[in-house]
Amino acid sequence: MSPKFSLVLIAGAALFALTGCGLTPVYGTYANSAKNSAVAAQLDQVYIDSIPDRTGQKLRNTLMDRFYQTGRKNLIDARYRLRVANPVESIYGLGIAKDATATRSQIRLYTTFTLTRVGDAEATPLITRKVESVSSFDTLASEYTTLVTEQDARDQVIKDMADQIATLLELYFTNPSRFPSPETIAEDDKKSKHVIDPRGDIEDNHK
Repeated sequence: MSPKFSLVLIAGAALFALTGCGLTPVYGTYANSAKNSAVAAQLDQVYIDSIPDRTGQKLRNTLMDRFYQTGRKNLIDARYRLRVANPVESIYGLGIAKDATATRSQIRLYTTFTLTRVGDAEATPLITRKVESVSSFDTLASEYTTLVTEQDARDQVIKDMADQIATLLELYFTNPSRFPSPETIAEDDKKSKHVIDPRGDIEDNHK
């Protein structure tokens, strides 16, 4: 038996073992899979609140295209409600020319989302997460071309952010018990503030 064929057999056995334990790939496609129609049905029951500004509108439209199978969802017809905070955008210069002008820039988008049940008077969060997306673009001599490349990068981070939110919700609907409650996350965040990070004295070259 050749070494290459042996590796194929080992990989196949490992995959079979995982599926036998009931595990699913973290980055699997849930909503578009016939095997996960229940998850797709849950996403179809999520009403997405309006998100401010042009970037927020694009993010909401992208999420709606990703979630809904039976048309646009009204709040009264939905089972869940998704609130997405107004995305915060920042742009940084990466490549710097001799005249101190940026030749390449990075665009970052940051937000927080919360999922609740429709009709819950206390609006108890089912899942709350922070999401961040990053892309870069060339800063060119032509102002128009730079604006075009910047918008392309912005559209990319919006799509990536929508994918992250959709994937997290897909994972949540697959097995809600695996997700810690928002209260647990908040408590962990408080504890982490008292932990000294040994990397604090190391220069961050990515800033």
